[in-house]
Amino acid sequence: MPYQEETIKTIVDRLNTQYFLPAIQRHYVWKPEQIVLLFDSIMRGYPISSFLFWELSQDNRDKWEVYKFAEVANSEGTNHVKLPSALGIQNLTLVLDGQQRLTSILIGLKGDYRIRKKYQWAQTMTAYPSYQLYLDMFADPTPRDDDHEFTGKPYYAFEFLNKEPENSADHHWFRVGRILDCQDENAFYRLKDEEEATFPPEISKNRENLFERNLQQLYYAIWRDRAISYYVERDQDYDRVLDIFIRANEAGTELNKAQILMAMFTSKWKNNAKERIEGLIHYLNEKLDRKNNLDLEFIMRTCLVLSDLPVRYRINNFTNQAIASIENNWDAMRASIEQAVRLANSFGIDRANLTSRNALIPLIYFLYQHKDVSFFGTTPYETRNALSMRRWLIMALLNNVFGRASEQILTNTRKVLRDHKDSSDFPFDALNAELMRMNFSGYLDDNSLKRFLSTTYPNAVLPLSLLYDDYLWGVLPHQQDHIFPQAMFSIENPIFCSLTPEQQGRYLALRDRIGNLELLLNDENNEKRAKPFESWLRSRDKSFRSRHLIPADDELLKFENFEAFVQARESLMTARLKRMIAPE
Repeated sequence: MPYQEETIKTIVDRLNTQYFLPAIQRHYVWKPEQIVLLFDSIMRGYPISSFLFWELSQDNRDKWEVYKFAEVANSEGTNHVKLPSALGIQNLTLVLDGQQRLTSILIGLKGDYRIRKKYQWAQTMTAYPSYQLYLDMFADPTPRDDDHEFTGKPYYAFEFLNKEPENSADHHWFRVGRILDCQDENAFYRLKDEEEATFPPEISKNRENLFERNLQQLYYAIWRDRAISYYVERDQDYDRVLDIFIRANEAGTELNKAQILMAMFTSKWKNNAKERIEGLIHYLNEKLDRKNNLDLEFIMRTCLVLSDLPVRYRINNFTNQAIASIENNWDAMRASIEQAVRLANSFGIDRANLTSRNALIPLIYFLYQHKDVSFFGTTPYETRNALSMRRWLIMALLNNVFGRASEQILTNTRKVLRDHKDSSDFPFDALNAELMRMNFSGYLDDNSLKRFLSTTYPNAVLPLSLLYDDYLWGVLPHQQDHIFPQAMFSIENPIFCSLTPEQQGRYLALRDRIGNLELLLNDENNEKRAKPFESWLRSRDKSFRSRHLIPADDELLKFENFEAFVQARESLMTARLKRMIAPE
């Protein structure tokens, strides 16, 4: 079937009445300046690329989740609204390619753009004032110099404004959507006369001519010009349509594997795959006590591992049977993923220091095997296993276990977990033995110890957390603290000034090293600030010293003995780590 052409007005009337979006489409992401450029192209008669539609047969409609085009865009992100039922819609057609452009046209003509005010709390009603698209009818769209044509800037003076502006002899702002009221030429001329009646007496003839020319061009662009060129696909085979969708969208923002898989999941799940999976991602990243940075690819790969499928992240591994299995077990999978992320957050691991998302997957698999246990309690069993998971996860991250050969490591660690499924304990030693067989290490070896001791501020939260036996330390906010405050390493400190240049250099080299760092509760850190550590320590209880591995010799707390202090404390750190992590 050849391409067809229609006016913008005709297509806009079909949006959300005949034309809708499939769930495989992405969110609306265009910015106001992109909408302005689109309308500028329309006014100039530039092609705005073709569109691809898919007309659904009557017996195929209940297999698809259908969404409405957004008429209100939000600067924080715009989600589509699901249509409860599409069964009664005549000639139901889904947009496979062109949803960003069509949504932009709809917003410019019928909707508005909500832009968050700076420094406004997102939850307040006034944080997102409404902006509508206007055109200054007195502005001359003619290029003013030879280079203007190639700048990519708009010719016509379109602008999103949050209230109807006052007009003058220099500007006449016309809300673009009002052109839809011109059902025929008589209506157009009535609108023209109404607007001209508001002109100030001093208006120039040139401005009058510009107004008439711009208004007429807008009318023709929306009502007369067949600016929309589209193709309608009527084949009902999903695999064919999915292939068309992927190829069509490669011309825009390239689809990645996760997005393609989401399209497959959305078409084959009985329940709403897109809302459930993306809802989980949003919840994990934004709604927990700590912020995370997990994505669709991580969730998809985790589903492969939990389903005991080949872990290689390829589309062919997600068969119809696999997708059905994931849907049937989704609630348990979701719960295990959430619990693992919560545990990692309680260990102090979040988006700031989770250097490999894949390191979480063995923990998720173990939790999936033990669905009825929370590991957030205080029983000996819960505490012991949470501690084992914390140590394993931190050492895997410190040793960069998942930095290479990740798929093979996931395969092998999953086998270990399967082999120990009858054991109620997290198989810490067995997992580490498998890593060592693969020439990795889950233990503290000489190389990892060297990396640990060379860690410096501000990147020491993860290695420091390993020193604290209480696995729930991360539940409360902690901060990295310089035991000997940074302010002491300056010319304002007489003791520092008395040192030789060589000594000063050594002091500065050790200042940000992990031997001079500890984790304090936020309140503790705020209380301590730049106070000399020796005097501040007297206000702490007896357990503070042992908990933070502060050397027992009080002479080492003097600033003139700073080098010896760092050396002694790093020895204490090494001893504790070896007791905690070293293989038996």
